[in-house]
Amino acid sequence: MKFFRTSLLCLFLLSFTTTVNAQGGGKKTSPIQRFFKKTPFTFNLGGHVVDDDGKPFSQLFNVANSWNFLPYPTRLAVDGYFQKGWSFQMEFAYTQYKTSKEINDVKIGSNYTFFSVDGHVKYDLNELIGDTHWFDPYVAGGYGYTMRTVAKNPNTGTANLGLGFNIWVYQNLGFNAHTMAKFAMQQGTSNYLHHSVGIVYRFEYGMGNRPGKLGRRYTFLKTIK
Repeated sequence: MKFFRTSLLCLFLLSFTTTVNAQGGGKKTSPIQRFFKKTPFTFNLGGHVVDDDGKPFSQLFNVANSWNFLPYPTRLAVDGYFQKGWSFQMEFAYTQYKTSKEINDVKIGSNYTFFSVDGHVKYDLNELIGDTHWFDPYVAGGYGYTMRTVAKNPNTGTANLGLGFNIWVYQNLGFNAHTMAKFAMQQGTSNYLHHSVGIVYRFEYGMGNRPGKLGRRYTFLKTIK
């Protein structure tokens, strides 16, 4: 939990420093500062579920025994758009495995900690199916690090593959749903599924400039005459 809070603080300080430098006016900026100023960023804050019962592709909706989650936001993701539908994402997630949950085919007798940090490459499927304006489906893949204190080897790298979508309600504000299969890269640790839902907010002109307005609302269904 301490590491999770430290990560959030570092992201906040980075955002604040970049914004201050961007407002300096007349001063030369570094390539990193120009990147943060010009790149459209999307922030995602929400909750997530870890399905780590040792049967990742069966009993997918066994909430009582297999789903591990907390009743408040415990996942933060930041996306930086590159070009032609490609973007890069960093995400941080924290939760607890509760007593009596089934973890890797065994019911646990006490609480344990889960933490993950992942880097993904995402591709917007609207590049293939056409722009829908309000619906953004995507596929994602990448690598990450997972800490599970319940495991014999609590630390492992993971190879990740998944999909998700954004639903834009207003111009820069929407909802996200995301699911990822994570394959452990170390023996003695299990694969697991990682699901999340959250609120997304998009900065159209990068972190160093004003965000877009929220006045434009998307119409989901056209009126049939």
